[in-house]
Amino acid sequence: MGDTGIEQLSGALFDLGVSSHQFDAPERGFSYRHDAPLDMRMDASHGRSASDIVNESSEDELADLIHRFSDERFARRIARAICANRPITTTAELASIVASAIPAPARRRGGHPAKRTFQALRIAVNEELDVLPVALDAAIEKTGKGGRVAVLSYHSGEDRIVKERFAFHRTGGCQCPSTLPCVCGAVAKVDVVRVASKPSAAELERNPRSASARLRVVEVR
Repeated sequence: MGDTGIEQLSGALFDLGVSSHQFDAPERGFSYRHDAPLDMRMDASHGRSASDIVNESSEDELADLIHRFSDERFARRIARAICANRPITTTAELASIVASAIPAPARRRGGHPAKRTFQALRIAVNEELDVLPVALDAAIEKTGKGGRVAVLSYHSGEDRIVKERFAFHRTGGCQCPSTLPCVCGAVAKVDVVRVASKPSAAELERNPRSASARLRVVEVR
């Protein structure tokens, strides 16, 4: 966004979820529901695929990645199972290996047992959390006074980044003690309009995939 040639925005909306059309296209390799090559790249013409990460990373790297990007509490067990069953080339293979690594009681709740691992790999493959803070800062910088920047996130790691960047711009990065007047010269750029709103029951009825969505909104000063 920083080099689009656009001088000013009236507002910006970030929807950080992956399109349902991408999930439902088996050949993209995003879904554990279809058997397909293990890819997950938004742009399949370059970059490391999910297969590259799964087959080339160490057990420690995989465990860290799965836990950091999905809050998966069985990340270590999953990473160990992946390493013991390599090479892994398809989504069905990976989904089966992940499911077998998770204790039976945990498999019976919370949806498909491979859901979190697939999410973590998608985020890692596309470096989603690396580009997010840069994009948020650029959007706030280019949005005119009174314009709003809204973000729909679907993962706690994404939401933490959004919360942190919005908090930074709300204070202008001020580091002064909250009990004392600001003397560092920081200038607040935004006001918080909405904090981590969740989908309504009616919306969940229409779109169950929105269950993890969180909406945060700021208005530029």
